[in-house]
Amino acid sequence: MPTYNHDRYLEHALRAHLVQRVPPDEVIVVDDASTDSSGEILARLVAAHPAIRVLRQTQNRGVNQAVAAGLREARGEYVCLSAADDLVASELIARSVEILARHPAAAFSFCDQGILVGDSGETRRFPLFLSDQPCFIGPGGFVRLLKRNAFTFASHSVIYRREALVSVGGVLDELRWLADWFALHVLALRRGACYIPETLAFFRVTPGSYSAAGPREASSQRDVLQRAIGLLETTAYRDVRASFRECAVLPEYRLRIIPWLITSPPHRNYVTPRLLARVLLRSAWRTLMPWLPIRFRWALRWIASAATRRRLARDRAAPDARPAT
Repeated sequence: MPTYNHDRYLEHALRAHLVQRVPPDEVIVVDDASTDSSGEILARLVAAHPAIRVLRQTQNRGVNQAVAAGLREARGEYVCLSAADDLVASELIARSVEILARHPAAAFSFCDQGILVGDSGETRRFPLFLSDQPCFIGPGGFVRLLKRNAFTFASHSVIYRREALVSVGGVLDELRWLADWFALHVLALRRGACYIPETLAFFRVTPGSYSAAGPREASSQRDVLQRAIGLLETTAYRDVRASFRECAVLPEYRLRIIPWLITSPPHRNYVTPRLLARVLLRSAWRTLMPWLPIRFRWALRWIASAATRRRLARDRAAPDARPAT
């Protein structure tokens, strides 16, 4: 858990991890040179809970470097990268570890997305409707899924196999707010992942949050996006480049993406008919979405995911019970 001046959320977020049905072996908090009362809060919690370890950085180095420092210290088989203003349900670890143990090929588990709206106390749930039951989706399954159905992994709900996350370089500092987006898609398309059709974690959305502020700066978002696509040309990630392109995987589907890619010779080959169609459709959807009731939006998502649910149900019913690929 990286933290920087999050004293008003920190204790609540940590206690949510400490009361898990399957308690964590360790909770590593990386204090990224906070200047608020975080130090005092952490000292009090450490005295009462030996599972908590605190790493203090003398300079503020940013979220990704704080996560990398914690990941280097982690000793467990599984890791959760949780923000200091997120909240997790008491079943997150238990449900995730149970299904990962049944599917050793999977690189991580993920759940439906839940958000906390600022400090209002309001929560919102965004079910993906990929399956009616927890399941494993292999690399080929993710190619089919992402070609038909663009969605975002709820990174705040993810439990990684530590070795899998390390194998893709962890969270790459150069990708800034796209670091977890990139790692999750590489792992899904390379090794597959487990899906739990429940909301077991909540991500706090505020105007000044790191993940929200970055994409608003068009030049910064363009540079980071182009850097991520450029990494697919390197030896470390070239094996999943074709899958990224075939699935038209992007961190956002706004019209501004098209000129960013087309006007850059190293990146224009990433533009495909599927990507163009998806950007146009998602841009239109973004205009309509505020006017549609959330239940109606859920219904559309349920319809869009129908083929995926049928395929995964057939895989579960197969006589040999092999995982979906």
